[in-house]
Amino acid sequence: MIGNDIIDLRTAAVESNWRRPNYLSKIFTQAEQALVYNAVDPDKVVWWLWSAKEAVYKIVNRQTLQRRYAPLSFTYERENTFSHEGEKYFIESDITGEFIHTIAVTHPDLFPHLEVLTDPEIAYDKDENGLPMIAGQPVSISHHGRYWAMVKQKNLLI
Repeated sequence: MIGNDIIDLRTAAVESNWRRPNYLSKIFTQAEQALVYNAVDPDKVVWWLWSAKEAVYKIVNRQTLQRRYAPLSFTYERENTFSHEGEKYFIESDITGEFIHTIAVTHPDLFPHLEVLTDPEIAYDKDENGLPMIAGQPVSISHHGRYWAMVKQKNLLI
């Protein structure tokens, strides 16, 4: 299973003020908040954590078909590992000055078999639950601000 999330850092800076009182405590555990407060670039850490939680959520949503996003239930374990209800998820992130793109998987061996596409005109179907698919296989789509990304298995034809 795969999930992904992309954050346009320019849009995030304009649309969200994570420094307002109690914002972090509603989304991040104490350990995650410490990562933010101790970071050289706390903005990037906030949005990296957010993108990781969103990417894992997309896997959990596909597995359970429940659209209940409870950010505190998706937790940072250690570098590139998050958990949700006892299950571990693995992430890889591309962090630039313009965006953060995070891919989450259920097993790290999946990463070499994934492809990232950035053309929002790529056609895809939706399954009976409204989840994106190509050739009967799940894909993950994310967009924010100026950026759009689809993550799929390399062998899927579009």
